[in-house]
Amino acid sequence: MKSLVAFALSLLLLLAVFATTNASRERTNEKFRSGVSGRVTDRNGAVVVRARITIVARSSNRSVNRTTNDEGQYGADLEPDTYDVIAAADGFKTGSRKSIPVLRDSRSYVDFVLYESQGVTPAR
Repeated sequence: MKSLVAFALSLLLLLAVFATTNASRERTNEKFRSGVSGRVTDRNGAVVVRARITIVARSSNRSVNRTTNDEGQYGADLEPDTYDVIAAADGFKTGSRKSIPVLRDSRSYVDFVLYESQGVTPAR
């Protein structure tokens, strides 16, 4: 009887260690996702809110769309690939970056400085 109880306790301990290790591994995977992040500002350093960001995978031509937040920041979790990133906002010339590599478990940072279109007052 004592050996059965000892076996059951050992089994429970083993399951608890496995569950903790597995949960920790899942949290780690969530922390280190691949992707692209960045910030959009104007030529004076002011953030550009609601800039439209388009991220296009070069291998599949699939696109992901994002909008900058109140701090001018954007981000997207992506599969490893090479991407073109485009930033556009009303009253500004469109900015683009080509061939941005996104590697497994890494994040590429792509910031933009957008310049006003000639003769157009930027929308704020």
